[in-house]
Amino acid sequence: MTAASVRSFLSRYKVPLIAAKILLSVALFAYVVVKVSPRDIWATVRQADPTLLVLAGFLLFFSNLLGSWLWARLLRAMGVQIPYRKAASYYFVGLFFNNFLPSNIGGDIARISDASKYATHVSPVFSATLMDRLIGVVAMAFVAVLASFAAIDRVHMAAIYITIFLVFLTTFGLFLSIFSRKVLMAFEWPFRVIGARTIERAISRLMDDLHGFKSQGTALMVAVAASMLVQIARIMVHYLVGLALGVRIAMGAYFLFVPVLAALVSLPISMNGLGVREGAGVVLFQMAGMTNEQAFTVPFLTYLLSVVISLLGGLIFVSRTPRKAIQNMRERRKAAREEGEVSGATPRRTG
Repeated sequence: MTAASVRSFLSRYKVPLIAAKILLSVALFAYVVVKVSPRDIWATVRQADPTLLVLAGFLLFFSNLLGSWLWARLLRAMGVQIPYRKAASYYFVGLFFNNFLPSNIGGDIARISDASKYATHVSPVFSATLMDRLIGVVAMAFVAVLASFAAIDRVHMAAIYITIFLVFLTTFGLFLSIFSRKVLMAFEWPFRVIGARTIERAISRLMDDLHGFKSQGTALMVAVAASMLVQIARIMVHYLVGLALGVRIAMGAYFLFVPVLAALVSLPISMNGLGVREGAGVVLFQMAGMTNEQAFTVPFLTYLLSVVISLLGGLIFVSRTPRKAIQNMRERRKAAREEGEVSGATPRRTG
């Protein structure tokens, strides 16, 4: 199958695939709600402590600010000099699209498109965003590995522990591969075999950019440390939501199960993880001692908090059009005024 035929297939079946994901998400979500009981879920939500929910929201907002700083730091390491204020606004717009588009990568595409205004070409922006994602997965998997060692005597889930360890080894191996250009060449080989020269050249440029991180040791260490803080903060958001709902389980359970939940939600089988998040939450958090309704509500309320915070990105996105129109109008007036001044200063010719 050539690259052109792949693009044709995806273009032809894009709408049916999105529709199938939406239907699957709604069906999964409805099934879990009915299984748990809507009445019990509402009773759990109604007793939530609003102060703790607000605190969880602030912590989630802080983690996103730190995440946007981390992304801006990686962009600068790639030579893309972007002001932090702009990087933060693009990051929040990306969060908005992640929550309101049926694709799991819609937000990344949005922020890559925005940040590319500060680069000569899109490749370094793409590589910085990809590195941001990769470091995030490595950090989350590492936290889960540490939690696994702490919980292995109390919670017996060999399959989950093995999966967590394999995910960590795989992502950490991918992270280390940026230090070897020969290893990175393996990502170009499949496109060379099928004759997709344009894609091969694009992948080659991307791999060159990723390999450029080899000389950015300080930036990478700072990025890993910041990403660890981001992931820990987001796990703590789940913990605070649990406290708000009256859940009293060991904090370590969140450090073990939230990374697993995040990995399952990232699978492109539903719309933004809807249904998968809630179903997996019931299965996982029950093992830590939560009731069905608590195990459903903790991840779902946390998701709703992320949606509310991402609305800031929606406001930023919507405000761009009038701001741009006003700026263009001012520029036209300024140009007209300068032109008038120049023409007024031109001496008249006498006959």
